Amino acid sequence: MNKVLDFIRLIRLNNLLIIVATQIFAYYFLTPSISYKTLLQPSFFALLISTFLAAAAGYIINDYMDVMLDLVNKPEKVIVGKSISRRYSMFLHFILNTLSIGLAFSISKSMAVLVLACVLSLWLYSQFLKKTYLSGNIMVAFLTAFTLWILFVYDPNVFKAGIWVYGIFAFITTLQREIIKDTEDLRGDSKFKCRTLPIVLGIRKTKEVLFWLQITLLILSISFCFSFESLSFSSTNTNKWFLIYMLIAVIIPMLILAWRIKKADVKNDFSQLSFLSKVIMVTGIISMVFWRF
Repeated sequence: MNKVLDFIRLIRLNNLLIIVATQIFAYYFLTPSISYKTLLQPSFFALLISTFLAAAAGYIINDYMDVMLDLVNKPEKVIVGKSISRRYSMFLHFILNTLSIGLAFSISKSMAVLVLACVLSLWLYSQFLKKTYLSGNIMVAFLTAFTLWILFVYDPNVFKAGIWVYGIFAFITTLQREIIKDTEDLRGDSKFKCRTLPIVLGIRKTKEVLFWLQITLLILSISFCFSFESLSFSSTNTNKWFLIYMLIAVIIPMLILAWRIKKADVKNDFSQLSFLSKVIMVTGIISMVFWRF
């Protein structure tokens, strides 16, 4: 039973469920011509499971490559090499990737090529880019946004404007969160001569980068609120409730995050920033519901 729980922790099941929910929400709520029956098509299930498995494999290879770093940064969370052996971890990584690419191929050859590219990118990130200056952060942010943009290939009839909007939102929030996590892991990363943003620039300048990323996201989100009525397919009454929701669940938390970035100092502060950033990502995703009604 403990091994099962550790496997769930290893693949970050909560993050995987957020990815799957994001794809379902984006496909259904952002395109009114899509019916709930479309969500039950085998090809869409194949897309969801393929994405789920590829991301799970990505988490496994990331932990496999980062064992030594994690023993310094978060020793209590290390699973690879303890409850799950390194060899078995690589076996799981191979099986999950193979199944993911196979399911993508059952949809189309182009989907299989894209998923293969994502699999290779996740390996490249874990092997080389994670410890480099900013490029690893950008890679993860792009791959997160790509879980939405891949819908363009799956179904060319999806409403592109909405998916672009939320893809950009996912990119910026993920980029910011990855930099925050690098700041959390500063002590361990510096011991292993990593070249992450906080190590190269220092904490003070990294906080400035995080602050201005947050301000950029805030400005884009407010602009989105003003253009929502013309972009979406919802009624005037729904538009009113959307604005209220965005103010309470997205805009105010963004302002709080910007303020807390300025005040952050110790590792626990950045852990709280990381959690709040994830909350904002989730509440932003939920706002897709308002597009349809």
